[in-house]
Amino acid sequence: MNVTPAMAQYYDLKDVHKDSILFFRMWDFYEMFEDDARIAHKVLGIALTTRNKNADNPILLAGIPFHAKEKYLPLLVGAWYKVAIAEQVSDPKLKWIVQREVVRVVTPATLKLEGESYENTEGNSIIVSLVNDNEYYGISILDLSNHNWKCCEFDNFENCMWELYKIAQSEVILEKQLFWNEKIHELLSKKYGLNIYYYEFNEDPYKMLTSRFATKNLEWYGIENKKYAQRASAQLLKYIGENQRSDLNFIKNLSYETFSGYMWLDEATIKSLDLIYNMAIWSKTQGTLFGVLDETKTAMWKRYLREQILHPLQDIKEIENRQKFIECFKSDSILLDKIRSELNFVADIDAILTRLSLERSGPRDLLSLKRSLEAIKQVIMLIEKSENKQLKKILN
Repeated sequence: MNVTPAMAQYYDLKDVHKDSILFFRMWDFYEMFEDDARIAHKVLGIALTTRNKNADNPILLAGIPFHAKEKYLPLLVGAWYKVAIAEQVSDPKLKWIVQREVVRVVTPATLKLEGESYENTEGNSIIVSLVNDNEYYGISILDLSNHNWKCCEFDNFENCMWELYKIAQSEVILEKQLFWNEKIHELLSKKYGLNIYYYEFNEDPYKMLTSRFATKNLEWYGIENKKYAQRASAQLLKYIGENQRSDLNFIKNLSYETFSGYMWLDEATIKSLDLIYNMAIWSKTQGTLFGVLDETKTAMWKRYLREQILHPLQDIKEIENRQKFIECFKSDSILLDKIRSELNFVADIDAILTRLSLERSGPRDLLSLKRSLEAIKQVIMLIEKSENKQLKKILN
């Protein structure tokens, strides 16, 4: 079959990204062809047509205006599809064919990195990598919204799954060998409803991580002898780096999670106490402890509150320090109201900084960051001018 130079480009890119819907930029449209077009027609409800309809074998085609990406992209990603975005990277005004390249692959955990307009979509920016060897499991967890990267190991399946249940990740990356493990696949996809992708990772994890951190060993990160945590972390870093076409140099630290100082909660406890989800009415807020406590004003503290509910403190000194901090505000309601008023203007700074690091931010991000920093400055000034010595001590 004779194909045009543009379609030859498409087939070359699609061959590399077989597991993704390919958004192929054609002037002012993202076009999808053949099976991708069928999926787009079904999921997005857009018209299905053909390219070269007079040909013996016309090519199925569906397209969206490029400026409507923020409307349609979340729908495809929400339907568990990865989307590879191929942009025009050469000047369309030149006589020869426009060059196109896949600039990134969008997945559930990376959707919000596309811009501020995606922040209200469901889900979060947490991605988990899972590896396994007999009864030993390694997990690496990266929250792209705040660059928090940690890892852990388990010597049994149950504890590993309980922790995955608490993380509430947007997607899970499995080693290729694990992808066909029916026990894991059924639990993650059917019971927890997680987006699962497999990734074939063949590099030396230790060498990759020491090179990444420019260190001779991994003692500082607590994983020198944690080969499963190393493997999961290296796999996660490689996967996201390839998808985002970035070295992710803004992610500078990795920590090993021992869960010391926290009360261990299993899945049955979390469900029976309605901590973050009410099974009776299928709600994350109504009739849950999270819903009762959540009076937060920012996305950052909303995430922090959820994490703290699922990992209750056991250290009495830490608990007392937290209570003293809370009492400072309870005893000064006027100051509390003024600070909460300022926090209304604080955007998701973590997400903005991530987009800035990826060179994917826009004017709205910069304006939101400016307003947020001004509000934080006001909060600091309010505390400094107050008579509350304890808060001033914490601030200093």
